[in-house]
Amino acid sequence: MKAGTFFLALLILACSASAEQKGKIETGKVVDAGSFGIFVNGRRIGTETFHIEQRADVSIANSQIKVDDGAQKADQSSEMQITPKGELRLYTWKSTGPVKEESVVEPKEDFLVQHLTPADQKKQDIPYILPLSTVILDDNFFSHREVLVWRYLATGCERKAEQLICGPGHFGILVPRQHTSASAVMELLGTEKLKVKGVDVELNKIKLDSDNVQWLLWVDDQFKVVKMAIPASNVEIVRDTEAQPPQRAHP
Repeated sequence: MKAGTFFLALLILACSASAEQKGKIETGKVVDAGSFGIFVNGRRIGTETFHIEQRADVSIANSQIKVDDGAQKADQSSEMQITPKGELRLYTWKSTGPVKEESVVEPKEDFLVQHLTPADQKKQDIPYILPLSTVILDDNFFSHREVLVWRYLATGCERKAEQLICGPGHFGILVPRQHTSASAVMELLGTEKLKVKGVDVELNKIKLDSDNVQWLLWVDDQFKVVKMAIPASNVEIVRDTEAQPPQRAHP
């Protein structure tokens, strides 16, 4: 599939219904919602609450993170809006603690620009020579990785005989909090059994290499992330709300 079919494919994969069968894309469809627990060295330090919705003209991913590692607290929120063509319409980020800061990324002609309002309130703009299709993978917002999984499935995979055949997917990314761009490679590795809420389940395992950091992601049959990990940092992100985990995965 081409990148322009990203959100149509997202609906097909996540909701198991094609636009052709329904005649139109359903507006206001909640694709995923819930929360992830954030663990470092086995200790929970925070929570990301997220809500991802598809509308007729735009898909919107809202997230809020609250972190308290015993030394510092943080409270941040973000909203990402993406068009049906897979292009960024708007990305906003806000911090209410420990300091107040804001950031907005939006199109400027054919590229992106970031408007910053740091703690000292000295506003500045940072232009990027990046296409509108660039993927946002911001710090701490783990639901952004789930959105990338869907984009990967839409652009790097095809379904044959009820199975997904996938090669490596290559993406240009922007990390607004670091004001940096990079490349990312995502690859479906197969299936692996994990214990989820005390039950052994078989999940699809995906590897993400980005900026010399390797992530592992495990997704269910609805292609929703159940768990993520950064092995080198002893960081794990685990879904809190999981409805009836699947017994098998069919990549």
